[in-house]
Amino acid sequence: MPDPDPDPGADSVPDEQEGALARALLNLIQVRADSTAGPLSRRLVSHCLALLPVDAAGVILVVPAAPKEGKRADSPRESVEVTATSHEVLRSVELYEIESADGPCMEAVRTGRPHHVADFTGRQRRWPALAVRARAAGYRAMWAEPLRHHDAVVGVINLYLRDAGTLGARHRQRAQSLASAATTGLLLQRTLTDCHTRAGQLQRALSSRVPIEQAKGILAGRFGLTPEGAFELLRTYARAHQMRMRDLADVVIGDPTGPWPPPAPDRPES
Repeated sequence: MPDPDPDPGADSVPDEQEGALARALLNLIQVRADSTAGPLSRRLVSHCLALLPVDAAGVILVVPAAPKEGKRADSPRESVEVTATSHEVLRSVELYEIESADGPCMEAVRTGRPHHVADFTGRQRRWPALAVRARAAGYRAMWAEPLRHHDAVVGVINLYLRDAGTLGARHRQRAQSLASAATTGLLLQRTLTDCHTRAGQLQRALSSRVPIEQAKGILAGRFGLTPEGAFELLRTYARAHQMRMRDLADVVIGDPTGPWPPPAPDRPES
């Protein structure tokens, strides 16, 4: 005699949880070029609270230093910033870890591996000052899961529990999956933003280049110069009078048969 049909609702909770996890992972890799890291970090915090047995969560990101225009930096310095927290009281704990460069969070940044404290109320030989702050905020345990791409750490999810303990194997795997998806989304977002920025820079460069090419053509035709000779004529005058090439080109285009060299531009009185 065949076995009776199993309870149709027996596996519904695990199935629902796996479906929610899949939707969360998809959500974390969907980004927009004009967005910032803040919304993605807040979505990550929300998914952690919904899918993991934790009471609070925060995200810190390793932010590359923005290169200064006109300057080259051989090794730009990075900064570490708090980009999202589930509770405002948690922000002070996160900021302390960053400012002191200490705690599970910063260890995860340095090593690329998860770090945790199972009980802040126990004897904390390694991070006693952090333990005091975590307990004051109402948390007894913490898990720091790095956002890592190969050997580079781009951030950390900090998970907090009000009771002592740690994440089980299943939930550690979920935390890793969420971290991996968030890393993919963050790097994709940075790539899209970089492409958008470079496209804007290229457009501005082209906008300046077109008038310069027009001015070169005018001078080359008037004086029988090569394009290179006409460019040198423009550059020499611009340098001598501390003008931008684009501004000088506009003068030439505005009066193509006018005198050359044109009248020196007025300089503001010192």
